[in-house]
Amino acid sequence: MEALCFTPKIKNVNTIEKRIESFVKLGQYLNSFDIEHSDKVKRAIAFNPWFTADFISSAFKGISEMFLTKEALTTWIGDYQVPVTTSQKTVGIVMAGNIPCVGFHDLLSVLIVGHRAQVKLSEKDSILMSLLITELQDIDNYFTTAIDLVDRLSGFDAVIATGSDTSSRYFEKYFSFVPHIIRKNRHGVGVIFKDDDKPALQGIAKDIFNYFGLGCRNISKLYLEEGVELSMIFEILEAFSEVRFHNKYKNNFDYNQALFLLNRDEFYSNDFIHLRHEKTISSRIASINYEYFKSKTSLVEELQTNKEAIQCIISNQVFDNINCVPFGKAQSPHLWDYADGVDTIDFLINI
Repeated sequence: MEALCFTPKIKNVNTIEKRIESFVKLGQYLNSFDIEHSDKVKRAIAFNPWFTADFISSAFKGISEMFLTKEALTTWIGDYQVPVTTSQKTVGIVMAGNIPCVGFHDLLSVLIVGHRAQVKLSEKDSILMSLLITELQDIDNYFTTAIDLVDRLSGFDAVIATGSDTSSRYFEKYFSFVPHIIRKNRHGVGVIFKDDDKPALQGIAKDIFNYFGLGCRNISKLYLEEGVELSMIFEILEAFSEVRFHNKYKNNFDYNQALFLLNRDEFYSNDFIHLRHEKTISSRIASINYEYFKSKTSLVEELQTNKEAIQCIISNQVFDNINCVPFGKAQSPHLWDYADGVDTIDFLINI
């Protein structure tokens, strides 16, 4: 009697090395992406006027060069003990849409450790994020089942949600029954010392105006050592004077000027940016808050007091062992520069 032969079912094995290889290919795709002639980019700009071709290009470049290289990915994930055979969990991701592809790092984090991503895209950034996801699925069909785009999260084992201070309170309550990371509003702050030379400060304009200042890493407040002249700041910011031709930005500039005058706020302005003397961290669009400090000691105390509102500190000087981002690099984070200082990979490994 002929023996029966059974062929064992082969699981869809996808190792971390294979996933890294796929993300490297996605980086190569983005690095050569034709922004100017892409219909999807044109649709994204038409749908969300805060997205411009230049800023979309900047976002794609940042993702491809800072995130999706083999060196960056292997260095990043090499610091963790990621199980060879991860018990795959479903992680819900509620993405923000304030700047192009801002939710990509969360998606990358979930997928790189071997979990399944259930994604609620932001309406403001659905076109570009869908573009990246579709290309990733074309590169490796493993991601066809590993990524699920939904209108409403359900059946998830953990959640990463990003929103405003208001929405975060809702998220905290709604997702309280599962492990979660909930992100609120945070901002970048810049620190300028009187002995900083002008050439070294040129990058500050980029940190303020990239993405029209809408990113959580953009500078919303400047701490100036006594003796720093505002005239120098205005001179440096001239590099981004073309923002005054953007309709939505200019409307915000005009509205804020009227509001500041009505409130009798102390502020200075040119024709595209307001510098308002204000203690709070969060600033309005087309304006930057500023405050003078007398000593590094008083500055550190102030930063510590406001740490829950600060995403990153941007300065060309190192002081009191505070980790600072150099001017011009605020919107070029490494993979391990986690939002709100919460280690996403450690969270995902341990859910």
